[in-house]
Amino acid sequence: MTPLVEAAAARTALAAAWRRLPEALRGPTQFLGRHYAGCGATIGAIPKCDFACTGCYLGQDVNRAKPSSLMEIQRQLRVLREWLGPAGNVQITDGEVSLRAETEVVAMIRYAREIGLVPMLMTHGETFRRRPGLLERLMVEAGLTEISLHIDTTQRGRRDHFAKVRTEAELDPLREEFAEMIRRARRRTGRRLSAASTVTVTRENLAAVPGIVRWFLGNADAFKMLNFQPLAEVGRTNRELRGVPPEELWAKIAEGAGDPHISRGEGWLKGVGSW
Repeated sequence: MTPLVEAAAARTALAAAWRRLPEALRGPTQFLGRHYAGCGATIGAIPKCDFACTGCYLGQDVNRAKPSSLMEIQRQLRVLREWLGPAGNVQITDGEVSLRAETEVVAMIRYAREIGLVPMLMTHGETFRRRPGLLERLMVEAGLTEISLHIDTTQRGRRDHFAKVRTEAELDPLREEFAEMIRRARRRTGRRLSAASTVTVTRENLAAVPGIVRWFLGNADAFKMLNFQPLAEVGRTNRELRGVPPEELWAKIAEGAGDPHISRGEGWLKGVGSW
């Protein structure tokens, strides 16, 4: 595909995304439809997970469900390519994708890149701890350039001393381990890797959000994005957990960022050097 054709396809995808937006959301700071056409995700790549998190969105029968074939995942990726346009962002996700055969994970990521998508592998990261060198292989053989690691106290399944932590601060050494893993993978491969992290927020860990924000700001060379996800009562989520409203969560994020005047709904970009 020539640059002119790609540019035209990108404009078409952006225009379609803009048309899908409700009128009330077509404001001057809206990114969707202007800078990107949204983000897609795979379904059925591998439904099962080896964690049993208290805030799990997966269904009760996921560990018995069969994964979709590689051919089906590739079909989904082609559909997403048409929807998102060139350089469209797609999450390689479902349950814990890293549990699938390594060759097939490589094939999924490589295929997404071959057809013009930018795949991000969503993971709890434990497989990378157990299998040193896997991250570098995905970068070199599959062309992986984006990864998202979920780390918080709602998780159940880590196999060392992190299995028994009670506070988010006790997970900071694990975050540091992953940050160093990311830095090391970049050095060894000489390739770009953008990293994000996701955190499920409940009433129980809300007070720790400012500390989490400060940690990631201090390690912005390793992680480019931090995504806080208020608890949702779906799937296998423990119904005894208590959720929090977005306004309370945003106040804690602003506290951690050191600027209480940050307004919810605004977009903030900060340069932190090479990713």
